[in-house]
Amino acid sequence: MFRPERISKTSLIFFKSDAEEVLKILSKHEAFHIIIKENNIESGNINKLKLLIEKIDDIIKRIRNISGEVEIESYYQTYYQIPESKDITSLISSIENEVINYENKVKEIEQILNLENSLSFIISLWRPIAIKLKEIFPIKFYSKYFSFIAFYQKEYHPTVFNIPLPNIIINISQNPNIILLICFKNDEYNIKKYLEEAGYAEIPKFNNMPKDIFEVDEVIKLLQDRINDISKIKNELISNISKITSRLFYFRSILSDFLSIINIKENYSFGRNLVILEGYVPTRNTNLLFKDLREKLNGRIIVNYVEEHSSKDIPVIFRYPKFISLFEKITCLYGTPSYNEINPTPILAITFPLFFGLMFGDIGHGIMLSLLGLFLYKYTKSLSRIGIYLFICGIFSAIIGGFLYGEAFGKHIFHGIFSPGEDFMSLLKFSLYIGIAHISIGLSIQIINNLIQNKKVDAFLLNLPRLMLYICFIYLVFGFGLNIMRWLEGPILIMIIPMIFMMIGKPTWALISHGKREFLSVFGEIGFETIDTVIRFISNTVSYLRIFAMVMAHIYLTNVFYSLSYIAGEGITGIIFSWSMAIIGNIFVVLLESIVAVAQDLRLHFYEWFSKFFENNGVKFSPFKLTILTR
Repeated sequence: MFRPERISKTSLIFFKSDAEEVLKILSKHEAFHIIIKENNIESGNINKLKLLIEKIDDIIKRIRNISGEVEIESYYQTYYQIPESKDITSLISSIENEVINYENKVKEIEQILNLENSLSFIISLWRPIAIKLKEIFPIKFYSKYFSFIAFYQKEYHPTVFNIPLPNIIINISQNPNIILLICFKNDEYNIKKYLEEAGYAEIPKFNNMPKDIFEVDEVIKLLQDRINDISKIKNELISNISKITSRLFYFRSILSDFLSIINIKENYSFGRNLVILEGYVPTRNTNLLFKDLREKLNGRIIVNYVEEHSSKDIPVIFRYPKFISLFEKITCLYGTPSYNEINPTPILAITFPLFFGLMFGDIGHGIMLSLLGLFLYKYTKSLSRIGIYLFICGIFSAIIGGFLYGEAFGKHIFHGIFSPGEDFMSLLKFSLYIGIAHISIGLSIQIINNLIQNKKVDAFLLNLPRLMLYICFIYLVFGFGLNIMRWLEGPILIMIIPMIFMMIGKPTWALISHGKREFLSVFGEIGFETIDTVIRFISNTVSYLRIFAMVMAHIYLTNVFYSLSYIAGEGITGIIFSWSMAIIGNIFVVLLESIVAVAQDLRLHFYEWFSKFFENNGVKFSPFKLTILTR
């Protein structure tokens, strides 16, 4: 849980003719992380496969842009048979032809969508003009003597017109900004130039646009009918899009499998007939995997493996209880722990919802947030994981809100350990204590990491003094306040001792081990690091006052809405307004402050805590897997 599973570095030597069988076995066990070779050779088939996979990904992306997140049918069941072909080249060719056919179908839908959007845009501009013309000009003969020109701006901004020619400007609408200009026919060309310079563009005309502008209304009706017909065609095409997407996913899986096989055959060869494949296997899987390989290949394979202990390049795989595994995604937002460091996820699984509960401590709002999370988890697919986080954080909020603050829906219902509206200093100190404990845990983890990595010098001469320096600094601040004169009377010695030890410990070791030159280099580096450490201690610890600030903001923001609800007068209208304002206010506070609390929670963990020990240079264990060819 805190440490990754033991991993063994493994080498497999087998005949090229057995490559597909070996890969099928590795895929079945899902326990072999292949070491990717640098400077891989890319043959013609490999390049073709990569390009075709990229094309399929592009088509799938375009389909999703058209229809949103479509439901993908199970391509394992619907399209089980691999297309018949003589060899890999002909297989690629047959798949490519079908993919091109699907690409043409997608292009057809895109063209229909563009036409529909274009017609809808034109109608949206001409319709208000047609309505305005009916209101102003009931008689149509004016159009015989004048030009009617329609212009629009994409974004509205007032324009002072200075057109030195006779004209009438009629404002049609402001969103979008549309004007209708009436002028003599002889002045039409010059007036268009003036308006274009002012930032206007002439409204595009559609096919069969009538010469008489007063007949536009009839043509708009015909265009609307055409849009309706186009929509029916579009909907019919989109209704079949999930089948196309399923087929494309199926092809992508086939091509990915063949790409893996060809890549291994061509880039992991040893001589003409042998293949050497290197990778990592969880130690607990080695016996079963290697036994299966030997049995299926009748002993035609050589296996060498050794358990790794401290290399940071080894891929990691962690096993957690179900609750803790939910929070691995949050750790991965920052990075992946390496093989030779402590995994912070089990601690984060406790502190993340705890900090959220401290910042958002309210029984009523916590229950609301939990119910929202439960709804997202049960009734949405894309937001189900977020729903779990909200449910857990809401439970912590409700428990902490009741136990510590005694708050429900922004109201103080009983006296808890703290009274946020009255006992400011106690809550402020409590926030700092939380930060001190959290930072101390981070500094302690760094010492443990040094010991795991066999960096005993850094552990005992650098990071242990750093931890002692932090503890002594906190003791000075809380024991003697910020009175520097009292510090100088003697207590400051408890802080100076670990600081001096930190500054001279590692440089002295460098002097003894490597000589004077290394001593000067390390001493200068540690000197700057010591000053930076003290500054960071102050800023990191003070940053945990966010907990205090969020508690106070939560209470006062809720009270603002309650105050607005009290403004309403008596009677039914006043009661409805008061209750509406209170309900809307509570919903607003839950939605807004939960987002802010999550952001602050992430900051405290990522910047104030992870920065103390997390190296973020791990590699996630990625087992080799064939999708289709093993079926």
